[in-house]
Amino acid sequence: MDYERIKEKLSILADAAKYDVSCSSSGSKRKNTTKGLGDSSGMGICHSYTEDGRCVSLLEILLTNHCIFDCAYCVTRKSNDIKRAAFKVQEVV
Repeated sequence: MDYERIKEKLSILADAAKYDVSCSSSGSKRKNTTKGLGDSSGMGICHSYTEDGRCVSLLEILLTNHCIFDCAYCVTRKSNDIKRAAFKVQEVV
C-alpha cells in the first residue's frame, strides 16, 4: 500500500467530512502543552459523549467526495473545483 497516498486521501476526505452537522469538533487543532492525553491533528476526529460523561473520539471521513450531482449548496458538487479522492474499503480498514 502507498501510505503517503492514503494519508493524502485521509486529509482530503476528513476535511470534507467536517461539514457534517454531527461533527462540530472536527477540524480543530490542539497541541499537548501540559500533562494532557495527547494532540489533536484536526483530521476528521470528532467527539461524542457517553451517558456517564466520558468523551469518545471518533474518526469521521467520507469514502469519496466524487459526486454526479451539482447542488449549489454542496461543497462536493461536481462543478466545484476541489481535490477529489476515494477510499477503497481495504484502505479504510
